[in-house]
Amino acid sequence: MVAELQPFIGTDTATLLCFSTEVGEWVAKPVHYPLPPRSWAATCVLSHHGRLWWVDLSWGIITCDPFADELVLGFIPFPPDRVLKCREAWGVTDQYRCVGVSDGKLRFVDTYMGKRRARPTVSVWTLADPDSTEWTLEHEATFTEIWADQSYKATRLPKNIPTLALVHPKNPDVVYFFLEEHLFGVDVRARKVVECEAYGLVAPPSCCIATCFVRAWELPRALSSDVAFSVAISRR
Repeated sequence: MVAELQPFIGTDTATLLCFSTEVGEWVAKPVHYPLPPRSWAATCVLSHHGRLWWVDLSWGIITCDPFADELVLGFIPFPPDRVLKCREAWGVTDQYRCVGVSDGKLRFVDTYMGKRRARPTVSVWTLADPDSTEWTLEHEATFTEIWADQSYKATRLPKNIPTLALVHPKNPDVVYFFLEEHLFGVDVRARKVVECEAYGLVAPPSCCIATCFVRAWELPRALSSDVAFSVAISRR
Protein backbone atom coordinates (compact mmCIF):
# COMPACT_ATOMS: atom_id res chain seq x y z
CA MET A 1 0.00 0.00 0.00
CA VAL A 2 1.02 3.60 -0.70
CA ALA A 3 -0.43 6.18 1.70
CA GLU A 4 -0.30 9.94 2.13
CA LEU A 5 -1.59 11.80 5.17
CA GLN A 6 -3.26 15.11 4.32
CA PRO A 7 -4.16 17.06 7.48
CA PHE A 8 -6.34 20.13 7.23
CA ILE A 9 -4.56 22.49 9.63
CA GLY A 10 -6.91 24.44 11.86
CA THR A 11 -9.55 21.70 11.78
CA ASP A 12 -9.95 18.31 13.45
CA THR A 13 -10.11 16.41 10.16
CA ALA A 14 -7.58 14.82 7.83
CA THR A 15 -7.57 12.54 4.81
CA LEU A 16 -5.53 9.38 4.44
CA LEU A 17 -5.05 8.93 0.70
CA CYS A 18 -4.30 5.26 0.00
CA PHE A 19 -3.43 3.29 -3.11
CA SER A 20 -3.95 -0.44 -2.79
CA THR A 21 -2.63 -2.90 -5.37
CA GLU A 22 -5.60 -5.13 -4.58
CA VAL A 23 -8.11 -2.46 -5.60
CA GLY A 24 -5.87 -0.75 -8.16
CA GLU A 25 -7.00 2.77 -7.38
CA TRP A 26 -6.62 5.62 -4.90
CA VAL A 27 -9.07 5.75 -2.01
CA ALA A 28 -9.57 8.80 0.22
CA LYS A 29 -10.33 7.86 3.83
CA PRO A 30 -11.47 10.58 6.27
CA VAL A 31 -9.96 10.44 9.75
CA HIS A 32 -10.08 12.50 12.94
CA TYR A 33 -7.00 14.75 13.29
CA PRO A 34 -5.96 14.90 16.98
CA LEU A 35 -3.39 17.71 16.92
CA PRO A 36 -3.83 21.39 17.81
CA PRO A 37 -3.72 24.03 15.04
CA ARG A 38 -0.02 24.13 14.22
CA SER A 39 1.93 23.56 11.00
CA TRP A 40 2.73 19.91 10.40
CA ALA A 41 5.90 19.21 8.36
CA ALA A 42 6.68 15.51 8.08
CA THR A 43 10.25 14.94 6.91
CA CYS A 44 10.00 11.14 6.72
CA VAL A 45 7.59 8.23 7.02
CA LEU A 46 8.48 4.90 8.63
CA SER A 47 6.83 1.50 8.40
CA HIS A 48 7.04 -0.25 11.77
CA HIS A 49 4.98 -2.73 13.78
CA GLY A 50 2.27 -2.86 11.11
CA ARG A 51 1.77 0.90 11.14
CA LEU A 52 2.90 4.03 9.35
CA TRP A 53 4.72 6.72 11.36
CA TRP A 54 4.87 10.29 10.04
CA VAL A 55 7.72 12.23 11.67
CA ASP A 56 7.79 15.98 12.23
CA LEU A 57 11.24 16.51 13.74
CA SER A 58 10.14 19.65 15.56
CA TRP A 59 7.54 18.08 17.84
CA GLY A 60 6.57 14.43 17.35
CA ILE A 61 5.11 11.53 15.38
CA ILE A 62 1.67 10.68 14.01
CA THR A 63 0.96 6.96 13.68
CA CYS A 64 -1.82 4.98 12.04
CA ASP A 65 -2.68 1.47 10.87
CA PRO A 66 -3.71 2.11 7.25
CA PHE A 67 -5.32 -1.34 6.99
CA ALA A 68 -7.69 -0.86 9.94
CA ASP A 69 -11.42 -0.79 9.25
CA GLU A 70 -11.74 2.30 11.45
CA LEU A 71 -8.77 4.62 11.09
CA VAL A 72 -7.37 6.26 14.20
CA LEU A 73 -4.45 8.69 14.25
CA GLY A 74 -2.26 8.56 17.35
CA PHE A 75 0.26 11.22 18.33
CA ILE A 76 3.53 10.64 20.19
CA PRO A 77 5.17 13.95 21.16
CA PHE A 78 8.88 14.19 21.75
CA PRO A 79 10.06 14.63 25.36
CA PRO A 80 8.78 17.99 26.65
CA ASP A 81 12.19 19.72 26.65
CA ARG A 82 12.78 18.55 23.05
CA VAL A 83 9.60 19.96 21.53
CA LEU A 84 10.51 23.01 19.46
CA LYS A 85 8.45 26.12 18.99
CA CYS A 86 6.55 26.46 15.75
CA ARG A 87 9.03 27.20 12.94
CA GLU A 88 12.02 26.96 15.28
CA ALA A 89 14.98 25.54 13.28
CA TRP A 90 12.66 25.57 10.26
CA GLY A 91 14.30 23.83 7.30
CA VAL A 92 17.34 22.54 9.22
CA THR A 93 15.93 20.14 11.85
CA ASP A 94 16.94 17.18 9.68
CA GLN A 95 20.59 18.20 10.05
CA TYR A 96 20.35 17.74 13.83
CA ARG A 97 17.61 15.18 14.42
CA CYS A 98 16.35 11.85 13.11
CA VAL A 99 13.90 9.10 13.97
CA GLY A 100 14.61 5.56 12.85
CA VAL A 101 14.07 1.92 13.67
CA SER A 102 17.02 0.27 15.41
CA ASP A 103 16.98 -3.21 16.95
CA GLY A 104 13.23 -3.37 16.44
CA LYS A 105 12.36 -0.15 18.29
CA LEU A 106 11.81 3.47 17.34
CA ARG A 107 14.76 5.71 18.25
CA PHE A 108 14.90 9.49 18.37
CA VAL A 109 18.39 11.00 18.00
CA ASP A 110 18.84 14.67 18.89
CA THR A 111 21.86 16.95 18.53
CA TYR A 112 19.96 20.23 18.26
CA MET A 113 21.21 22.85 20.70
CA GLY A 114 18.90 25.82 20.31
CA LYS A 115 19.12 28.12 23.30
CA ARG A 116 18.53 25.50 25.98
CA ARG A 117 21.85 23.63 26.08
CA ALA A 118 25.25 25.21 26.53
CA ARG A 119 27.26 22.15 25.46
CA PRO A 120 26.87 20.39 22.09
CA THR A 121 25.36 16.99 22.90
CA VAL A 122 24.06 13.88 21.15
CA SER A 123 21.24 12.01 22.87
CA VAL A 124 19.44 8.79 21.93
CA TRP A 125 15.85 8.20 23.08
CA THR A 126 13.77 5.01 22.75
CA LEU A 127 10.06 4.40 22.37
CA ALA A 128 10.07 1.04 24.14
CA ASP A 129 6.49 0.13 23.24
CA PRO A 130 4.75 1.18 20.00
CA ASP A 131 1.59 1.82 22.05
CA SER A 132 3.44 4.09 24.47
CA THR A 133 3.75 7.87 24.32
CA GLU A 134 6.77 8.04 26.66
CA TRP A 135 10.36 8.27 25.43
CA THR A 136 13.24 6.84 27.49
CA LEU A 137 16.67 8.46 27.37
CA GLU A 138 19.06 5.60 26.59
CA HIS A 139 22.37 7.46 26.52
CA GLU A 140 23.81 10.91 26.02
CA ALA A 141 27.29 12.27 25.39
CA THR A 142 28.81 15.67 24.72
CA PHE A 143 30.85 16.17 21.59
CA THR A 144 33.66 17.39 23.84
CA GLU A 145 33.83 13.88 25.33
CA ILE A 146 33.81 12.30 21.87
CA TRP A 147 36.49 14.65 20.52
CA ALA A 148 38.73 13.90 23.52
CA ASP A 149 38.85 10.17 22.78
CA GLN A 150 41.82 8.76 20.90
CA SER A 151 39.48 7.10 18.39
CA TYR A 152 38.26 10.52 17.22
CA LYS A 153 41.76 11.99 17.14
CA ALA A 154 42.80 9.12 14.85
CA THR A 155 40.28 10.26 12.22
CA ARG A 156 42.10 13.60 11.88
CA LEU A 157 38.73 15.32 11.59
CA PRO A 158 38.29 18.79 13.09
CA LYS A 159 36.41 19.44 16.32
CA ASN A 160 33.33 20.75 14.51
CA ILE A 161 29.71 19.88 15.15
CA PRO A 162 28.87 17.27 12.47
CA THR A 163 25.65 16.79 10.54
CA LEU A 164 23.52 13.91 11.77
CA ALA A 165 23.12 11.02 9.32
CA LEU A 166 21.30 8.08 10.95
CA VAL A 167 21.13 5.61 13.81
CA HIS A 168 22.52 2.13 13.14
CA PRO A 169 19.57 -0.13 12.19
CA LYS A 170 20.86 -2.98 14.38
CA ASN A 171 22.80 -1.26 17.18
CA PRO A 172 21.09 1.78 18.77
CA ASP A 173 24.31 2.70 20.59
CA VAL A 174 25.89 3.71 17.27
CA VAL A 175 24.98 6.97 15.53
CA TYR A 176 26.42 8.14 12.21
CA PHE A 177 27.46 11.65 11.20
CA PHE A 178 28.71 13.59 8.16
CA LEU A 179 31.75 15.84 8.40
CA GLU A 180 34.12 17.04 5.68
CA GLU A 181 33.22 14.38 3.09
CA HIS A 182 33.41 11.65 5.73
CA LEU A 183 30.73 9.40 7.20
CA PHE A 184 31.68 8.25 10.69
CA GLY A 185 29.97 6.21 13.39
CA VAL A 186 30.11 6.94 17.10
CA ASP A 187 29.28 4.55 19.92
CA VAL A 188 27.50 7.17 22.02
CA ARG A 189 27.52 5.06 25.17
CA ALA A 190 31.31 4.50 24.93
CA ARG A 191 32.10 7.97 23.47
CA LYS A 192 34.23 6.30 20.76
CA VAL A 193 34.41 6.41 16.96
CA VAL A 194 33.82 2.92 15.61
CA GLU A 195 33.88 3.62 11.85
CA CYS A 196 35.10 6.40 9.57
CA GLU A 197 35.14 6.39 5.78
CA ALA A 198 35.32 9.00 3.03
CA TYR A 199 32.25 8.97 0.81
CA GLY A 200 31.75 9.99 -2.81
CA LEU A 201 28.71 12.25 -3.00
CA VAL A 202 27.39 13.45 -6.36
CA ALA A 203 24.27 15.22 -5.08
CA PRO A 204 23.14 17.01 -3.03
CA PRO A 205 26.16 19.21 -2.24
CA SER A 206 27.76 18.41 1.11
CA CYS A 207 26.56 21.72 2.55
CA CYS A 208 22.96 20.52 2.05
CA ILE A 209 23.32 16.96 3.30
CA ALA A 210 20.88 15.89 6.02
CA THR A 211 19.14 12.84 7.47
CA CYS A 212 16.30 13.09 4.94
CA PHE A 213 18.73 12.07 2.18
CA VAL A 214 19.92 8.92 3.96
CA ARG A 215 18.44 5.42 3.86
CA ALA A 216 19.90 2.36 5.56
CA TRP A 217 19.00 -1.21 4.75
CA GLU A 218 20.26 -4.70 5.48
CA LEU A 219 21.92 -6.32 2.48
CA PRO A 220 21.08 -9.88 1.42
CA ARG A 221 23.57 -12.38 2.81
CA ALA A 222 24.95 -13.11 -0.68
CA LEU A 223 25.93 -9.45 -1.10
CA SER A 224 26.79 -8.39 2.41
CA SER A 225 30.10 -10.25 3.05
CA ASP A 226 31.29 -8.63 6.29
CA VAL A 227 29.11 -5.54 5.98
CA ALA A 228 26.04 -5.58 8.20
CA PHE A 229 24.13 -2.85 6.41
CA SER A 230 24.44 -0.34 3.61
CA VAL A 231 23.69 3.37 3.41
CA ALA A 232 22.23 5.16 0.42
CA ILE A 233 22.43 8.91 -0.06
CA SER A 234 19.99 10.13 -2.64
CA ARG A 235 18.35 13.25 -3.95
CA ARG A 236 14.85 14.14 -2.82
